[in-house]
Amino acid sequence: MDLDIAVIGGGVSGAYSAWRLQTDQGATSKIALFEYSDRIGGRLFTVTMPGLPNVKAEVGGMRYIKDDHPVVTSVVEHLEIPTAPFPMGSPDAKIGANCNLFYLRGKHLRLHELADPSKVPYNLGWPERGLGPTQLQIQVMNNLYPNFGQLSLCEQMKIQVFGQPMYKFGFWNLLYRVLSNEGYQFMKDAGGYEANVANACAVTQLPATEYGDKTEFLTLRDGYDQLPVTLVKKFQELPGALPAEERVLMNYRLARIDTGEGEFPYALHFEPTVTEKHKTCDRLENPAHLAVRAKKVILAMPRRSLELIEGDFFKDPWLTENIPSVLIQSAFKLFLAYERPWWRALGLVSGRSVTDLPVRQIYYFGTEAEQPEGKPWFNSLLMASYNDIGTVPFWKGLEEGKPYAGYTPSCGANSPSSAPGDLPASDQMVRIAHKQVEEVHGLPEIPLPYAAVYHSWNEDPYGGGWHEWKAGYRLDEIMCRMRKPVPKYDIFIVGEAYSYGQGWVEGALDTAESTLQDFFGLKQPSWLKMGSNTLLPNSCPGCGPLPDDPPSCVPVNAATKPLMPITPNCQEEGPVN
Repeated sequence: MDLDIAVIGGGVSGAYSAWRLQTDQGATSKIALFEYSDRIGGRLFTVTMPGLPNVKAEVGGMRYIKDDHPVVTSVVEHLEIPTAPFPMGSPDAKIGANCNLFYLRGKHLRLHELADPSKVPYNLGWPERGLGPTQLQIQVMNNLYPNFGQLSLCEQMKIQVFGQPMYKFGFWNLLYRVLSNEGYQFMKDAGGYEANVANACAVTQLPATEYGDKTEFLTLRDGYDQLPVTLVKKFQELPGALPAEERVLMNYRLARIDTGEGEFPYALHFEPTVTEKHKTCDRLENPAHLAVRAKKVILAMPRRSLELIEGDFFKDPWLTENIPSVLIQSAFKLFLAYERPWWRALGLVSGRSVTDLPVRQIYYFGTEAEQPEGKPWFNSLLMASYNDIGTVPFWKGLEEGKPYAGYTPSCGANSPSSAPGDLPASDQMVRIAHKQVEEVHGLPEIPLPYAAVYHSWNEDPYGGGWHEWKAGYRLDEIMCRMRKPVPKYDIFIVGEAYSYGQGWVEGALDTAESTLQDFFGLKQPSWLKMGSNTLLPNSCPGCGPLPDDPPSCVPVNAATKPLMPITPNCQEEGPVN
């Protein structure tokens, strides 16, 4: 099989790359997409549970921010994919997230109570009292460099604190110098995500307050994985040099890349795989190996997937040094389906509750009867645990054992579902999570859920749920060059891992679109409305020399807000998010 362009990876960046290339060059170029599993979507994965045909369980990515994620917003609107709100609290604007529940160190609080030092069960330092986790982070940022978040990345890379450039600090290492240990624990526990205070690069972590409890999110009505699914469908429907039925090859693992000369210099060696119950492995019986030659190759993959490929290409010294420049952050989700939305009696409609118990975050996904085309019953969905990093091992230890049997709900038993039995949660996992859910909500007993699904992103080929830049790496240069890491080879790397929007679909699409424009000659499409946003945070190849001694001066410029608006009024009660 000879191709002009081979796209490896059926996640959102691979699906987007294939679609854009087919639209622009497919009439004369043979373009094909290869996927390791039997499913398009990668780390976007939507499940429909029994009795909940119109409430989608997102076991992967689940939302985007319209104003801050212009590529996602533009492509969703261009393809006319139906959207839906993803509220972070009560639909009543006057209430919003203020009634969201926090259960920390055995004490129940509402969000608005985090501003009351007498109620917060942490021995915070005097300057830390009365601040929620987001405001505490903003205080730290403005203490180190006022309005640090308003600087460009290149300016941020020049800032020095405590005798060295900011980008050489791990965020936890930096917080240790400016926060009490109780303050750090409060940020970690009440923030919900350990990744928010992980020891990743301080330059990207310190201003990471791009969303809070008042941020307006959107999702896709029929599931977030409809974005890559729709892109691949459009990719196959477009006319082109390669027949539509030959463009998408599922259940093939790229095992090795050989580089050579000639018209098709890249030999791609694929091993066939088999997927059962959403677990994919090499096909051991009657394997039909696939060899493909290509002129250009796009690797739309996370870090761990890249590490599993053999070949001299990956022995390049620069690539060997910089593939490990990002941390792989583990993550998993557990969903429980109940016959009644019992949490509504506590004033909880949507959004999340946060705890320091191993479940960490609980999201209220909705009730079937309240959906636009919902069925007339009260079956409701709870994301009972959303975990990352430190608490993941607690649940990994409960994976084994008999699966949770559940029971048949009184309504909607025969409604369509996407076989949640293929994502089984063990009986002990569900019962322990359910017990913690009872404790978080302060209820002695809640009826057991009738169904459950569980999915972990730690296993190969993903390695984790998302990535974060490591301290000490020149991320400004790496994210530019990683797109075409070895100059003499037309092999490209795109995706969320080495982007400026790590953990978001936007990051994956930013790297894909910038690669297509810079290396494949594609023009920015008319439907892509970037506004003041850019695909990359700095011009390539990077920000240039960053002198360590003497420190670089970063003058206050028009992009930096005046200091008065960020100077708190000690007589006013501040925000708590």
